[in-house]
Amino acid sequence: MKMERWFSPEMSPSFLLLGLGFLSLSAIFTLVIGKVRGAVKPYIKSSIVYLLVCCALFALTGLAIVIPFTSYLQHFIFFQVVFIAMGTAHMFLQHRFLKWVGDGSFWAELIFVVVLMLTGAMCFVMTYRITNREGIELIMATSVTAFIIPFFVAYTYRAAVGIPAKVFRQWYYPVNAHIQDPDESKLKNLLVISFEFQKKESDKYFTNFRAKAPADMEFGQLFYYFINDYNERHPGGSIHYSSEGAPNGWIFFKKPKWYTIVTQYVDTDRTIFLNNIKENDVIICSRIS
Repeated sequence: MKMERWFSPEMSPSFLLLGLGFLSLSAIFTLVIGKVRGAVKPYIKSSIVYLLVCCALFALTGLAIVIPFTSYLQHFIFFQVVFIAMGTAHMFLQHRFLKWVGDGSFWAELIFVVVLMLTGAMCFVMTYRITNREGIELIMATSVTAFIIPFFVAYTYRAAVGIPAKVFRQWYYPVNAHIQDPDESKLKNLLVISFEFQKKESDKYFTNFRAKAPADMEFGQLFYYFINDYNERHPGGSIHYSSEGAPNGWIFFKKPKWYTIVTQYVDTDRTIFLNNIKENDVIICSRIS
């Protein structure tokens, strides 16, 4: 009768699969540790102790079914929150207690997390059945999968941080050079766009300028002609493009809309068309001191 309290016929296949998964992954885990760290024996004891402590925590969580929530859905969400918290704590504590964790141990860590989940699920089900015999313990046990979420979040964050910062090539006004007037062939397919920037570094506000942009003209060339044309027509309020005799660097990007996720930078060596600049687009021109 006691064994029947812990197991039921419908649970046997699930426990068999969990057990086989545990044994298989444990074997793979030892092979991976041996390959990554060169030895397995120094890490076995600490890993087993860590596993047993985690199993105890999973088992205690199963007893939380006695909390008087109004529905099983609330219990399920509660279990998920608990397992996410446990997974988060695991990501911090493994570096302290598992000496094999470190550079190059991604696969070993992933396998170990799955081993913790499998054994934790079995312990969770066994304690869950002490207080609840309505046959939904296996469904509730699927909440254990939330335990792995912090692992993927942590590694995704590390991968994102590890991406080298993109270096944007700045555009400089050719102070000591003169660019020839554009070919007639480049002055077709005009688009009306806007530039937004400070006419001089000390300006507090951005000024919006409307300009005609030939689709086949390089953006840097267009901005050069725009500055020259504007300064010729407005000598009293010209656009500053240098400071202390040295030209300022500029970077350009499309003004983001409310739904924009990724900033679209403009390559000054590419044409308006190849920069995917459309009619009425606003280009922010940022002066780099």
